[in-house]
Amino acid sequence: MAPAVAAKGRTHYEVLGVGAGASRAEIKAAYRRLAREVHPDAVGAGAGADEGFIRLHAAYATLADPDERARYDRDVVAGASAGIFRRAAAAGTGYRRRTWETDQCW
Repeated sequence: MAPAVAAKGRTHYEVLGVGAGASRAEIKAAYRRLAREVHPDAVGAGAGADEGFIRLHAAYATLADPDERARYDRDVVAGASAGIFRRAAAAGTGYRRRTWETDQCW
């Protein structure tokens, strides 16, 4: 599963409606509750009826597996902190990067 945000800027935790510290039982209960609401057989066939369930299942599949969940958490946190560093770099610090040539005393 890709570490990217699930859809429309939502994390897997937001798709399932649980917090980041949720237990496996809480994740499973949230998945089953939401699956009954968004499953194409329950909602009826229509344009985009499958998309909500596919997004929900992808979130559950990632968060239900401890290894995948750890990888997802690590990538999402790393992605969020990388955005902070990118913004700081874009703002500019006023210092030039030192290179090997500028460090020499010729």
